[in-house]
Amino acid sequence: MTAGSVGALPPDVERQLEKLAQADVVVSVPTYNNGATISRVVEAIRAGLEKHFAGVPALLINTDAGSSDATTERLGDGALPLVRAIHPARPGQLGTVPFHGVPGRGAALQLSLGVARRVGARALVVLEADAVSIDDEWLEGLVRPVLELGADLVMPVHARQRYDGTMTNLVLAPLVGALFGRRLHQPFAGARAISARLLDHLAEAPWPPPGRGETDLWLVGTAIAEDFALREAPLGPWRVESKTRATDLPTMVAQTLGAVFALMDGYEDLWRRPAAGVPTPAEGALPLPPGDPGRIDVERMVGAFRRGLSDLGTIWEQVLAPETWGDVLSLENEDLARFRFPDELWARAVYDFAVGHHHHVVYHDHLLRSFVPLYLGRTAAFVLATRARDAAAAEAALDATAAAFEAQKPYLVDRW
Repeated sequence: MTAGSVGALPPDVERQLEKLAQADVVVSVPTYNNGATISRVVEAIRAGLEKHFAGVPALLINTDAGSSDATTERLGDGALPLVRAIHPARPGQLGTVPFHGVPGRGAALQLSLGVARRVGARALVVLEADAVSIDDEWLEGLVRPVLELGADLVMPVHARQRYDGTMTNLVLAPLVGALFGRRLHQPFAGARAISARLLDHLAEAPWPPPGRGETDLWLVGTAIAEDFALREAPLGPWRVESKTRATDLPTMVAQTLGAVFALMDGYEDLWRRPAAGVPTPAEGALPLPPGDPGRIDVERMVGAFRRGLSDLGTIWEQVLAPETWGDVLSLENEDLARFRFPDELWARAVYDFAVGHHHHVVYHDHLLRSFVPLYLGRTAAFVLATRARDAAAAEAALDATAAAFEAQKPYLVDRW
């Protein structure tokens, strides 16, 4: 299966399907060396189907990128009808595994989609093989809106502490929301549920080239652009145990932000429309952040921002528009208590990096990694503004950031 629309299934997969009946719910678990966690995930799937969808024909798909541990063997422990498939992954992705932990994930999703359509699925659910916080309620939260409420794409919202996931909260979520016109709390979440109607549409759509990281986000953007019904599912905490995911901040930033920028380059038709900023409806109340926000070393973050001004100034000056660069230079960073990074400036800075990536003003990897000190400065400003306030005030601050990205979108389009 290659780039472009979804084609025929591999012969070995077709042979497995000949022995299986139709299935209303198909659960896909892409894997790569997840032997330590896969049994827990499969047990949660089995328990969720038994508890919430008893009597509903179901099928488990495993698309594996070539695991060298016991991953594929342990997938059979769930006593569920199972289809196994090997999906292609480029050697470069095997050497540096993408942020989602599965080399060749786009090919895995295409395979899963093809199998789901082949068995007449009403809902395809994609889950992560290393998400050890999964429980039997996740399946209901993702699937029921598809089967009973007419949702075409259901994305999770995981409960997490206020300053966890600031890359998502301060960069990815407001950027993706402004691009597509729909606010999603966690647009890069790996779990999701997809309706048969959307599966049919995706089967004919031009998929991103293989070996890239933007397939999941492309799927979201396509669903929004084509007016499919989106919902969010409030789920429990998200915790992974992985030996393959990138853990260092520069690599994670380069992979995730690079995926958004690559999508912007390849699919302008998905995002150039005016930003609507419409919240995505959720089934039930969104989960509250757990526990105390904890101590964040703001001084270290601002110090990294200062070093960025000194060490990366030549790159930032090429990437940022002159007015934006001047405003960044003028930020007060000597007096920690007074350090601020206004939302409008932040939105323009992120958009300037997107434009710089689009026009190749510097080598892509250098551009993306140079973004890290800027991001740490913005994170420090968010912590300083919210650490003495309650969770509602912190959420309001994130809403203001999202609104700034939406308001500044004409700036992005003009510079593009």
